[in-house]
This record gives sequence, C-alpha cells and structure tokens, in this order.
Amino acid sequence: MNTLLKIVSIILIVIMTNNTAAQEVLDRTNPPKPGPPKDVHFPEYFDTTLQNGINVLVIENDKIPAVSVRLVFKDAGSTFDGNKFGLSSLTAELLTKGTTNRDATQIAEEIDFIGGSLNAGSDWDGSYVSLSVLKKHLATGIDVLADVVLNPVFSEEEISRVKEQRLSSILQSKDDAGHLSDRMFNKKVFGDFPYGNPAEGTEESVKELVKADFENFYKGNYYASNLIIAFVGDITKEEALKIVEEKFSSLPKDGTNNLTEFKYDEPDSNKYVYLVNKPGAVQSNLKVGHKGIPRNNPDYIAVTIMNTILGGYFGSRINYNLREKHGFTYGARSSFGPRLLTGDFSVDTDVRNDVTDSAITYIIDDLKKMVAEEVTDEELETVKNYMTGVFPLQLETANAVASRVINLKLYNLPRDYYNKYISTINNLTKKDILDAAKKYIHPDNLVIVVSGDASAVKDKLKKFGEVKVYDANGIEID
Repeated sequence: MNTLLKIVSIILIVIMTNNTAAQEVLDRTNPPKPGPPKDVHFPEYFDTTLQNGINVLVIENDKIPAVSVRLVFKDAGSTFDGNKFGLSSLTAELLTKGTTNRDATQIAEEIDFIGGSLNAGSDWDGSYVSLSVLKKHLATGIDVLADVVLNPVFSEEEISRVKEQRLSSILQSKDDAGHLSDRMFNKKVFGDFPYGNPAEGTEESVKELVKADFENFYKGNYYASNLIIAFVGDITKEEALKIVEEKFSSLPKDGTNNLTEFKYDEPDSNKYVYLVNKPGAVQSNLKVGHKGIPRNNPDYIAVTIMNTILGGYFGSRINYNLREKHGFTYGARSSFGPRLLTGDFSVDTDVRNDVTDSAITYIIDDLKKMVAEEVTDEELETVKNYMTGVFPLQLETANAVASRVINLKLYNLPRDYYNKYISTINNLTKKDILDAAKKYIHPDNLVIVVSGDASAVKDKLKKFGEVKVYDANGIEID
C-alpha cells in the first residue's frame, strides 16, 4: 500500500510541475504569432488539345453539385478590332441576343428557369462566354451555351438595339472626367498600337458597324484552334470531353483573321501635358504614367508587390501622401495593367483645381523616391501579409478558378504558377522591390493627362511641359 501511495505521489508531483512550467511559458495575455503563410494548393487540372485544336481544361470538384464552364476565344478581343472600334465587344454581346434556334428572350428565360447564369463579353486579349449551373441542369445549360456560340444570327433588330445602347453609353462617358483621361492616356501611351484605341468604340465607328462586320469578325476569330474551354466543378474529364466532342466539334478548325503584327512607337511623353477640357469642372482628374509590362513578364509578382506599396492599396504611399497628409483627394492609386502584348502603368486620382499642379508634383516625387531607395521592412512585411492573405479568397468560386486556369494558358504562364505564388511573394527582398521599381517605373518619361477646366488649370500645368488642350472628342483645340 505504501508503494502505491509513493507512485501516486510521484505522478501528482510530475503533473503539478508540468502545469507550473506550462503556466510560466504560456502567456495568455498576448495572442500567438502567426506562422509564415503557406502556399495555396491550386487544384490539379486535366489539360488536353483535341484534334480540331480546342484546348480543354478540367478541374474536378464534387463538393458542390454545380459546374462552371468558361470559353475563351484567343485573338478575338479588342486588339483585333482593326479600325472598326467596338467591334469585338459588340460581337460578343450579340452572341446571347439570338440564334437560329432561340431569340434573346428565350435564351434568358431558359437560363433563368434552371437558376443558371450565362454571360458573354470581351476584353483586349479575348472574347469569352461563361455558364454557371447546377449539375442536374448541366445538359440544358450546355445546350443553350453551345447554341449561342455556334449559331448566332446577328439580327438587324438586336444590332440596332445594342448599337443604340452603346452610343448612349459613349455619349454619357463624355461627361465623365475619369473616362476622358483614360482615353487620352491610352492614346498618348500606345499611339497607333491597338491598346491606344477605344475598346467600346466611338460614335462614328459604332454607327458605321453593320451586320456583315459582325458576321465577318465571328467567322474570322471564333474557331476551334482559337478556343480554350475550362470546366470546373462536379464534372469528370470524361464527361467534359464528351460535351466538347458532341457540342463543339462543328466549329471550323481555323478562321480568317490575318491581323497578327502590331507596331508600337514610343510617344513624346515628356514633352507635353495633355489637358482634356471639361468647362466648369471644380476638380481635375489626373492620370500620370507610361507603358507597362505584359502579363507573362517574369518580374510580374515583384512588380505587383512594389506597386502595392507605391499605390496599390489604401495604406500605400501615394494614397497617404495625397489623401492623409495633404487632404487633396478622397483616394489615389497606382496600377500596372498588364495584357497579352504589353500593358500600362498609371497613377490616378481626382483633386481640387487649385492643387492640380501640386498633386502632380507629389506624385512625381513619390515615383522618384520609389526608384531611389529601398522600401522599409514594415512596408514590405505589411504588403506581403496583405497580398498573401487576399490570394486564397480569390479562389473561392468555381468561376474564379476557371478564369485563373485559363489565364495560365492564355498568358503562357507556368503550370505551377499559382502553387508558388505565396512563396514567391514571401521570398522577395527589399532589393528585389527596388530593382523592380528601377526597371519598370520611369519618373523622367511620364505621360501626364489632366481632365478638367482648362481655364482654371492650364497655366498651373506649364511647369511640366507644353500644354495641349483637347475637347471631349479628343480633338486638339488649343
């Protein structure tokens, strides 16, 4: 019995000693420090190219009984409008406005009845059609999707309607200072390169578009070897391949688009200030920047982190300087807009007329500082945490995953790009950020565009170069 008591006593002493030690080490008044963010495992995907050239991507996920399908026709974006500005975006819009089997109302009602969504559109680098639907309604959704892709009729009635809507939108945009700055900036940065053209079109170009233009653009750019189809959700690769074979095999393998080469001329960016006159405006919209980078640039992630510190989020340098420190604006931002062939870099904000020149001076100062010295440890750590924290949230929906897996193909990115995204960010040093800034930001070669009241701000802008004044149509008036 005495032996048993001794053993129990020893056990109690050990437990009490361990508890005391734990209490000494564990301080519950301070939350534990988080560990370094780990890479997100981007879903494995099936990737194959069929005999007719269609590239099929499949990500299987049966956790939710739904499927997202996204079709992207490469080389069918606004880059390929030629001199018919607005043609790509209007062609894509018309896909869902009537086929040989359904009119626009029937298309909308069939998709609504099954609780799905069907959308079509275009950007600079391609035209897309996307479908989201419950798995049990996939057959119906695919039937409608295939119909709008394969059998658009481009009816005169629908063409007239979408053109009227577009013309109304263009007219309204002439009263939007930000839009006026964007159009002038793109033209001065890219010149005759397609990215300098208005993707939405002009009043003149939209009015001149006719049925044959849409039919020819469709025949020239919507073909099998130009198509990527991504399936994400409750679907197997066998099911996806069967759908593609049954529904899209009739697409012609090749199109008639011969527009493949584009010339870029460097602008006279540091010689002039481009002022779009908006009489009576009490504030100026500023857009300051230059040519940027293509999406597949190997320094893209470093550039993204650098730009976030500079002006890419609310706590950035530019926003702090113009908003918090000087009270010039409600918000200011910088961004790189990467596309397939190249891109742009710009700083954007709206400020009072009387501080228009001061705001530009502070923007240039921030750019010069960015290329002259390393960011602080705190800035880099804060932005790393912010960017790595946001990234997983951007992969929460099937459609978002479908878009990203297509981007891998569209922009020729490595297959493991997203798997290494967080670790690539965390491995960046202050020197990497400075190198990226020096390489891709050019404070002495800026395009400066201002949209505002010329009578109030023109004289203030002469310190930055000769001021050229334009009207809302982009015609030089002074």
